[in-house]
Amino acid sequence: MKRNVCTLLIVFSVLAFNATAETETHDGFFPYTLYRQTLENGLDVLVIPMPEFKDVLSYNTLVNAGARNEIEKGKSGLAHLFEHILFRHRWEGELNGYDTAMGEMGAFNNAYTWFDITYYHPVTFKQNLRELAELEADRFIRLDFSEKIFKTEAGAVMGEYRNGAANPGRRMGEVLSGLMYGDHGYGHTTIGFLEDVEDMPNEFEAALAFHDNYYRPNNCIMLVTGDVEPNEIFALVRELYSDWEPKDGPVLPALPAVSGPKREHVSWDVDVPPRVEVAHRAPERCRPGSVATAIGMMLPELLTSETAPLYQTLRSKKQSCSDVGAGSAEFQSFESGPITVSATLFKDKFDATGDAMIDEVASDIVAGLDDLKNFSAREDAQSTLSALKKKLRYDMLAEFDSPANAAENFYWFYRFDRDLGVFDELVAAIDAVTVEDIETFAKDVFVPSNRVIVTMSHGNEEAR
Repeated sequence: MKRNVCTLLIVFSVLAFNATAETETHDGFFPYTLYRQTLENGLDVLVIPMPEFKDVLSYNTLVNAGARNEIEKGKSGLAHLFEHILFRHRWEGELNGYDTAMGEMGAFNNAYTWFDITYYHPVTFKQNLRELAELEADRFIRLDFSEKIFKTEAGAVMGEYRNGAANPGRRMGEVLSGLMYGDHGYGHTTIGFLEDVEDMPNEFEAALAFHDNYYRPNNCIMLVTGDVEPNEIFALVRELYSDWEPKDGPVLPALPAVSGPKREHVSWDVDVPPRVEVAHRAPERCRPGSVATAIGMMLPELLTSETAPLYQTLRSKKQSCSDVGAGSAEFQSFESGPITVSATLFKDKFDATGDAMIDEVASDIVAGLDDLKNFSAREDAQSTLSALKKKLRYDMLAEFDSPANAAENFYWFYRFDRDLGVFDELVAAIDAVTVEDIETFAKDVFVPSNRVIVTMSHGNEEAR
């Protein structure tokens, strides 16, 4: 009898919730119906039912805090540290209680930190929904860890830094970020400066303040996908997360000017193939409805696809580089991120020709960027742009191939303006791009005053 009363209370509470809470829905380019409710404390809750993935549950929490939010000198790396600490939550007071409970339900559980965000994304079976939601709510609202746990995880981060220090790309990223952004949060990688990571065990109080500022419902987005029912999710989240108290975070400093051109050479102890990175700061923060953001998504294809003139120069005509690439993830940021073209040189050719080859590759990359300023002069400019627009559409749709991937790719753009129609705006902006828009973008962005170049080779201390 007691159990029946409890069941009735739950049913009535769910009905009352559904009667009073406003659910927004959206159908558009994104291939699934989107459902959203926002709690009174500011927590955005989104649900994407994907019933074809039977019994699969992807339960994701995005915290809008990353390296960008580490604004206090000497305190870099705290966002990444908390990614570690949340896995050490003492569920029900037990050491490693959270991790043990997740293991017992057979969940795949992981997270990552980026310049703007920290993203937690466990996946399990839908029958574990309540247990998983209770675990997640508890660690986000009532995170329980000791100073000893803090110091242990700070040591783990130090180990991670040492492991990554063997990667020359890590060091080049540190130098490039510092040159372009200075003391701003974008001026260091997510793991933090070495001296800050070394001192991290002594920063317990600073870490608590960081967590208090940013792990707040109005600074987070929840996104649940898979074989789920929206009303069930909304009712459960309101039950478990409504007592999470909101707070406005600190005001972040403005970006400093690039004041380029800047160039720095990194000497590497190991005899690795030389590298060149040429970066320019994006003209604005990521706005999915803007032409600039759409062009930014096109740049990897325009610059470093196998048919792109720059790729052809470096890989086919001159055969100077073994790898050429350009990404868009860093460009898609809350503030103006870097647009970077990277090249790895053939070591045997460099050994035969020397440092002049580094200069030549850097010049070739700059020339390839400048070539876009006259994009309309290409005979195939219009057909290239039309084909690229179609490819971007197909590529985006292909990324929604599982509950976890659908969640991650939706939030990536949703987080900027929290617009359910974000992919409609993104596709419209892509469709609107003209040949002249690409030329204007290149003329505005790919200029010496906005440029940072970082090079790397073995054993030469001389700056180039």
